[in-house]
Order: sequence, then structure tokens, then C-alpha cells
Amino acid sequence: MSNRIAFNPQDRFVVSIGNTLIVTTRTGDTFGHDITGHTADGAFHFTGAKAAFNTVDRFVTTMGTKLIVTTQNGDVFGHEMAGRDIGVPFKFAGSKAAFNAVDRFVVTVGNTLIVITQNGDVFGHDVSGHTIGVPFKFDGSKAAFNAVDRFVVTIGNKLIVTTQNGDVFGHDVSGRTIGPPFKFTGSRMAFNPEDRFVVTVGNTMIVTTQSGAAFGADVTGRDIGPIFRLNPDLSIRLHLKVWTNPTIPIQTMITRMQDVYGTAGIGVVVASRQDLTGANIHTALRDLDVVPTCPAGQLTGEQIQLFNNRDNVGEFDVVAHFVRSTSPVLNGCASHPDNVFGAAITQIASVWTMAHEIGHVLGLRHIAGENTNCPSSIPNCCSTPNFSRLMTGCSTSNIVGTPVFAQSEIDTIRSSSRTRPS
Repeated sequence: MSNRIAFNPQDRFVVSIGNTLIVTTRTGDTFGHDITGHTADGAFHFTGAKAAFNTVDRFVTTMGTKLIVTTQNGDVFGHEMAGRDIGVPFKFAGSKAAFNAVDRFVVTVGNTLIVITQNGDVFGHDVSGHTIGVPFKFDGSKAAFNAVDRFVVTIGNKLIVTTQNGDVFGHDVSGRTIGPPFKFTGSRMAFNPEDRFVVTVGNTMIVTTQSGAAFGADVTGRDIGPIFRLNPDLSIRLHLKVWTNPTIPIQTMITRMQDVYGTAGIGVVVASRQDLTGANIHTALRDLDVVPTCPAGQLTGEQIQLFNNRDNVGEFDVVAHFVRSTSPVLNGCASHPDNVFGAAITQIASVWTMAHEIGHVLGLRHIAGENTNCPSSIPNCCSTPNFSRLMTGCSTSNIVGTPVFAQSEIDTIRSSSRTRPS
């Protein structure tokens, strides 16, 4: 899937309502993309009225189901949105808003329209129905006054400021007070010159680029999660063969795999799922004999028999066999025949085991540097483990947070014959 977002030069504003990302153009035509997880559906054209097409229209934001347009002279207009239809425009009664030359950003928190000026002063208007309340000045900290501050969005009661170098800062908004600034941990956001719009959908920050590619990161508390690509340009077709259900739900493993592979621009598509848990179906294979340490290309007879189950598996597809156990005991094993690419995942697997083992299938090895100064009797002693990396060789059960790929690993898996154009 390669749906591009807001890549036309005439695209002027990008906002969101619910799970729908909304693009308004200079002609007033309005388009939408429904966002589901890490996927943006194809563009659709809203029916109804045109919006935000006058040259004097300066800011566009949303509040509930309202699309709100503020003009250079401070007049405020709105449209009620119903599904994929834009209601007729109406003019808000009450105060003007965001008409000063120094007004730089306009966002909303709850029912409050927030205007941030070039010097960091923050003003608000409470909105009731179709009426803009009188302006008030927020107490507390200044916000978004540095020249490097590039985008301002909100999630819940947080005001989020991204800078030109990708640092992300926040302010908690409580009533009419702006809290002190804090710096988000985690990923940097929107630091490339080609990044064009930043918007939020739920707890996800989405960055759209001049080319229409869109990237996102899930925000948890004061942390920006790993960056993923919406509608990855490459994908893995994954077949699930379930001999024994694992302790951790398979869907949870799939979601975690999608999270980490999405950072490499690779989608994970479940092509089929086959239930092999029946009482009389190759029961011996549920406790799978494997070669110790699971070396690539070395297989037992049981492994060969396991991978002979190729129902629905295409030439470039990958198979995950969920077995009860291996002997010797492992969380998973990525040894596979030359003509069937896949891995065995055991009942005791961690939430990251499948993603890790499929990484091996795609050509990745365990990361270096985790066995410093190990005695010769225990060469893999994990004296210096790195549990921030998916390909740790010191057990994925110890991974903390969402693990990452190194750029060299991304290059490897993107060039694998198992990853195909979406």
C-alpha cells in the first residue's frame, strides 16, 4: 500500500477529527484519510461545502466535530463535520481570534481555542456552541517562542512543540495555566526539511512530507515512541501455522512486530493462519527436536517435516510455526530449509521472539559487543547486553520498551528477497 498524504502543492492545511486525517486545499476541496493503527487508507473527497479557500484564511484547527477557520482580521468560521460530509459554513458569534500579526500558532485543548504568539505569550478563548468567548491570557510558562520552534500540536491536555532539530517539548495545560516546559524522551520528530505538516490522531503524532510519505510515532506519557512509516513501501507476507497456542497471544506478537518493522518502512501482512492444534495432526512436531544453538542451515528430521507443511505459502513468503517446545529448550529457532523461509516459535516465547526470529530469516545476526571478556568456557556470557535492540543475543525476554534496529540492520532487511513491494 502506498497511499500518499498531502503531497500536492495546493494542499494548505492538515488537521484531524477522530481517526480521520483531513487535508484542505487552496481551492477549498477537502480530502480525508481514515487512520487505522499504522495504516492510512486511500484518500476520499468530502462531500458538501468547500472550506478554507479564501486568501485571508490564516489558521485551521478542529474542536470535536467542528472544522474551525480563523481569518487575518480575526473573524472565525466553522463547519460541522458529519461522516464524510462538510456542513455549510457559519460565522461564530462573539470575539475575534488570532488576528494580531504576532500570532503564530493556533490549536485547541478541549473546548478552548489557544493562540500562541511569537514571544511565547499564550491566549485562550472558551468556545461554547457557535460562540467564541472573550480572550484571556494563560498564567504560567511561555510556549513556542524560540525561532527553532516549528510545529505545535496537542494530545489531550498536552501542548507539544517540535523544533527544527527534532527535539520535542511539552507543556501540561491545566485550566488557564501553562505548565513548565519539559523535554520528551524517545524519538526526535519532524526534523527533516521535507517534513511539511504535523498532526495528531489519538496518541499518535503523524508527520507528512513533501513527497506524501507519512511517518508516525506513538506518544506515551512524556515519551515519543519509535518512528514508523504509515503504509510501508515494503512488506512481509507472513503465514501462521499454529501447532500449539503460545502463552502470549499471537496477535500481540504480530502487533509488536509491526511496531518495530514499521520503523524500517516494512509492513507485516498476515497472509494466512492455519490451525494445526487437532489431536491427530503430527503431534510429535509440537515438541520439536532442533540442532543445539539453532545454526543456520542445519536441520533435524523433525524440522524438515515441520517446514514441509507449505499450504498457501508463496515463493517469497515467510512462515511462523508455533510449537509447544524445542529440544534443547529455546524461545524460537530460525533454522529453515533453503526453499521455505521461516521460524519455529515456542509456547514460552516472549512478546518479541517472533520479530527477532524473523529478523534472522531476513538475514540479521545477533548484535556484537554483548559478550565482553567472557571466559572461554562460557563464550556467550552476556556480560554487556543491550536490551534496547531487537537482535540482542541475550534473550528477547529482557527487552525493555520497544526495541530498535540499527541502520545497517534496516538496510539488510529491506534488501532481503523476503520483503516485497507493498
